[in-house]
Amino acid sequence: MPSTHRRTDEQILHDATAHCREKGLRLTAGRRRVLEVLACRGDAVKAYDVLDAVTEPGRKAMPPVVYRALDFWIEQGFVHKIESLNAYFSCGHPLHNHGCQLLVCSHCGKTVEVCDGDLREQLAETARRNGFEYGRVVLEIHGACPACCS
Repeated sequence: MPSTHRRTDEQILHDATAHCREKGLRLTAGRRRVLEVLACRGDAVKAYDVLDAVTEPGRKAMPPVVYRALDFWIEQGFVHKIESLNAYFSCGHPLHNHGCQLLVCSHCGKTVEVCDGDLREQLAETARRNGFEYGRVVLEIHGACPACCS
């Protein structure tokens, strides 16, 4: 059965702190703040909305810093990029070796992360049968969320 359980923002930040300490990675204030914004929102967020949220009043916005932080968290498995929306979503299951599927509402943008290991294995097997080396998979399923269906 696919899992849709989502960890709390506090759990995600705790896991991120522990992960960085364990791997010897620098958890800068900027990186932490970017992950905080995504974890607290719990929905897809555009990079410039993250930038607005992390930029203190009276300070100059620094887009490259936010993009580097987003790339860092994607690489560490704490953030998914929703390619079709060019938006970002905090992973509800960080630190697990998994390929999740993202259900994206085409009307309101609501995003739900679903982790179906059987589907992941089927995709990997299809890739192998066709001579492809299995790599990063981003599976987005667009449709209408329950609120937009009613």
